[in-house]
Amino acid sequence: MKIYSQGDQAIVVSVEKEVTQNTTEDLLALRSYLVEQDYPFITEIVPTESDMMIVYDARSMIKHHHIKSPFQYMKELLQSIKIEVKHGDAVNMPTEIPVYYGGAYGPDLEALLEFYNMDKETFIQLHSQKTYFVSMMGYSPGFPYLTGMNERLYINHTGDTKKYIPAGSVILEGKKSGIVTTDTYGDWIVIGYTPVKLFDPSKEDFTLLKLGDTIRFKATEPEADKIGGEV
Repeated sequence: MKIYSQGDQAIVVSVEKEVTQNTTEDLLALRSYLVEQDYPFITEIVPTESDMMIVYDARSMIKHHHIKSPFQYMKELLQSIKIEVKHGDAVNMPTEIPVYYGGAYGPDLEALLEFYNMDKETFIQLHSQKTYFVSMMGYSPGFPYLTGMNERLYINHTGDTKKYIPAGSVILEGKKSGIVTTDTYGDWIVIGYTPVKLFDPSKEDFTLLKLGDTIRFKATEPEADKIGGEV
């Protein structure tokens, strides 16, 4: 574990290893611990795939808590935390995400199959046979970066040009899959579409998936669903 400053009011805890579900669980456990302790000078905690940034109010620490060196205090605090995480104990079932693969729903799949030298049935089997976990949230509200994809589907390029990508599009990027939550433009490789709404601002809990959640894709035949969401 590496700890370093990020500006004068933030500190980063970096887990220097390959991104795995255990890594995500470790970071979530640390975040939960810090939230439970309710340190008055910690203002924000931002986890990513392999590190977590803790934002603190240095002025408050010096003025109200008589801490001479906020960064050194935070570093020693983080180094002192010992958390035992029992990996694999979670009993939550993966969220099932139906996907319409290819055609108008996945306009880049045909070219991708040529690149892989693979037929559609094999691709669908490989893409849907694994359980993925949400290793990072980003780009847009509720957008999950999904780790756990079969290595045969890793891709080292994006689409040729930027294009309109509707909400619900299932995409590939590098070693990950993802699900677009708002209509956008981009050069992701779009392989399919899901009618499941991952982001609904009208709800109090407006994102379907959270960091650390697991999902499985299920190939489904298209219905008369409207592709896309609200701009």
